Amino acid sequence: MKNFALRPLAAAVLAATSLSAFAAPTTTPIKHLIVVIGENVSFDTLFGTYIPAQGQSVFNLLSQGIVKADGTPGANYAKAVQSQAINNTAFYNLNPDRIGAYPKLPQPTLIGTLNPDTLLSQAPSPDPAFASLNLNGPFQITQFVPFNSAETGDPVHRFFQMWQQTGGTNEKLDLFTWVAMTVGKGGETAGVTSTNTGQGGELMGFYNMNQGDAPYFKQLASNFALSDNYHQFIMGGTGANFFSIATGDVAIYNNNGLTVPPLNQIEDPNPQLGTNNFYNHDGYSGGSYVKCSDLTQPGVAAITAILNKGNRKSHCEPGAYYLVNNYTPPYDIHGNTNPLTDTNYVYPPQTRPTIGEALSKANIGWKWYTGGRDEADITSDVLYQQIVYPALLAIVPSLLPAGTSTAVIEATAKQYAVAALQLAFYNNIGDPLNASANVVNTPVLKANLQGLASLYNDVSNGSLPEVSFVVPKNLDSGHPGYSMPGKYESFLADLIGKVQANPGLWADTAILITTDEGGGSFDTGYIQNLDFFGDGPRIPMLVVSPYAKKGYVDHVYHDHASILKFIEKNWSIPALSARSRDNLPNPTLNPASPYRPANQPAVGDLTSLFQF
Repeated sequence: MKNFALRPLAAAVLAATSLSAFAAPTTTPIKHLIVVIGENVSFDTLFGTYIPAQGQSVFNLLSQGIVKADGTPGANYAKAVQSQAINNTAFYNLNPDRIGAYPKLPQPTLIGTLNPDTLLSQAPSPDPAFASLNLNGPFQITQFVPFNSAETGDPVHRFFQMWQQTGGTNEKLDLFTWVAMTVGKGGETAGVTSTNTGQGGELMGFYNMNQGDAPYFKQLASNFALSDNYHQFIMGGTGANFFSIATGDVAIYNNNGLTVPPLNQIEDPNPQLGTNNFYNHDGYSGGSYVKCSDLTQPGVAAITAILNKGNRKSHCEPGAYYLVNNYTPPYDIHGNTNPLTDTNYVYPPQTRPTIGEALSKANIGWKWYTGGRDEADITSDVLYQQIVYPALLAIVPSLLPAGTSTAVIEATAKQYAVAALQLAFYNNIGDPLNASANVVNTPVLKANLQGLASLYNDVSNGSLPEVSFVVPKNLDSGHPGYSMPGKYESFLADLIGKVQANPGLWADTAILITTDEGGGSFDTGYIQNLDFFGDGPRIPMLVVSPYAKKGYVDHVYHDHASILKFIEKNWSIPALSARSRDNLPNPTLNPASPYRPANQPAVGDLTSLFQF
């Protein structure tokens, strides 16, 4: 006869036992890794005036003397003054002729910001809040608008634009504004023309931690570990960089084998006749693929020449067209296939090996939590509860037959409200495993793609998997235009608080906090040429953990592949593929410059931010 009286005692013992007792073996004390990915903030945008603890150093606007602690121009401000230029060739040019500095930055615009009444993007008209801006280099955003209550314009952040802004290495810092003003988001983006690209000087703005901006980020940096040499994986935008976090690689046009994409979807960054640098074929409803193994393709020779100087390989497969800018993933949130057509800007289902598959193969638990996937992510949001649902509840009765029951009216209003807000909340290009044919078409793997309500339940009930990727709802992501860093701070404070409230979980957890990419915003950090695709500019990386070095600023060179390298090292699994960037060695110190590995190309595995 079974002793049922022992069951409560057994349950109590299990509840008190550390979660790590049942976790997969690791090479460090970290049994749970949470990777949080916000959006579109460069390192200098956020940490440009951060002053580290005594004995630590940081490479930012303040330490270089570009700005003072009060945000005004410093003794070395000229280093970041923006130049005007002219492209005197018929070809894409990474080093156009400079023709003098801008007298002052073009007035920042409202591009990408949301109309508070309609939640639709506003026209890219000049932002009146910045009418008095008279600097021609970096400026403190909060000298014009409050940190927590004003959205700012969304700078251009596309592949060929970013290569041109940085010259590949960021040794010259003066073309960020000129590229934005001459190209913008490309002529195949609605509203963008050669005479009005919709951009201004918004990309040169920074926040000032010495005057109270980003207080939670400052608190995290002071109490845990910060990298000032962490980089986005690929030049350009969100979709490609999220894909790299999942694969260490770049998406490819593989429609029944390597084939040629529709011609209107192939990039051509050569300038249009009669324009100064306005690309022939580029934009959000056009060019995004590049055949980078072919030197005759537009833009390829200029980038390859930079790689050749450093004796770098392009890692471009013959005949392959790579997706270097944002297209819609091949599957929708329900797993339905999006059709491939000339005018439907969708990339094909991918078969690149993913970190999710590798973890499952090794019997290591994982989930990718994306805000907006769960219905509860939407119905628990104040925007749903106080604005959208009540508004629809007032309208729906007039759309339904007379006498419709209250329950049906409420259910219909809820259905419409959830559908509308899911479009606003869910970051479809930030859900890269939803682009994997192997993941989406394997039910046990697809079940790991969940929302934030599932994340919070897993944290509170002790069922969090070993590896978690977390993507906030769009409006909480920190993305310029429709969000702001203060909203990302609030999201992080809530999540970290939930983890720390579970002592058994917090004791063996590391939370990595970063962004997908820098959003085209100005940054002064050195960039290592790893291959044709990047690296890209610096972005924030914080390690929040009982094992993080307290108040430490790490200078080891890292990029998004470093997240994969840490997972692989910690759980003893191999690199994802023969060509994925997690195969690169860890950097060795260059005594002459701690930011430039002596053994390039190389990226770290993040262990330098921990004290084990």
